[in-house]
Amino acid sequence: TPEEIKMIQEMMKKSPIKTTVEMERLLWMDDSKVKKAEFYMECIWLWGGKTTSGTTEEPHVHAFPEVIGFISSDPDNPKDLDARMEIILGDETHFLTESCLVFIPPGMKHCPLTFREVNRPVFFFTLAPISRYGRRSDNMKPEDAAKVKIPAFKTPRKDKNGSRYARYIVTEPISHIPKNARGKKPVAPPKVKSTHIVSLDNNVIPGAFYVDFVWIWSGNMTMAAETHAHDWDEMIGLVGYPDRKNPRAIDKGVAVKMGEAIYDMKKSSLVYVPKNVPHAPIYFKDIKKPVLCFTIGNAPKWTQQKKRQPAVKAKVKK
Repeated sequence: TPEEIKMIQEMMKKSPIKTTVEMERLLWMDDSKVKKAEFYMECIWLWGGKTTSGTTEEPHVHAFPEVIGFISSDPDNPKDLDARMEIILGDETHFLTESCLVFIPPGMKHCPLTFREVNRPVFFFTLAPISRYGRRSDNMKPEDAAKVKIPAFKTPRKDKNGSRYARYIVTEPISHIPKNARGKKPVAPPKVKSTHIVSLDNNVIPGAFYVDFVWIWSGNMTMAAETHAHDWDEMIGLVGYPDRKNPRAIDKGVAVKMGEAIYDMKKSSLVYVPKNVPHAPIYFKDIKKPVLCFTIGNAPKWTQQKKRQPAVKAKVKK
């Protein structure tokens, strides 16, 4: 919001930042974009550079859970960011060098966040199952801070390595589709090249919501092969491979079925799927330029409606 931008600018004046990190704000979602949306998300490409002092962020807390994420763009080593990010969780400093999701429970103090070194493009995002972003920080006026009710956060016990907050950093993928899920299990054709990067749900971290990231590097693939619906809102992200000259470009072979229509993606997009709306498959046809695909749900884990949706004939939307 304009008020938050002003607050960040004032903070930067007090602690000037010295950085060469260049970035591109790519996508944004909240209820100003889609009426009654239950997600906030901001997506940014970090192109490269270093930060030697200062930060653009300040310690703060939320009344809702949040995920901060970094995804590598290296097809040969998609786990390695080839970058170093510094984040403070509670009272601990952590350095992030792998593709990861950082889960922030409600009430947990976090940040500053600093992009220490970025040697190749990194997909950076912040995400929350909330209609509009908000927070409380020590720099807010007391009367403004009093308006933001924050739930109590219980400091976790130390793990075997002596850390209280490392448990909130996730670097591995999981399968969200139950073995007994209705319909056909999606199977990627042998010629597709893809990497399941990282995932999150309530089984990974209690209190978390479902998030899943996959790189489609090349070839043909039908993801979520059967049309289905959920009892909760979902968001599908489709982002083209980083290109500074045309940062929102996406391979022409990407399409998504929503309701009765199939939509060809013309540029990187966030697709909002309200609960009960039939959707899928997601089509990747003859992909030559990699596509990052992610799905997010405001639910503890992936579930599918038990009631079968009526079959409809798809129409192609250009």
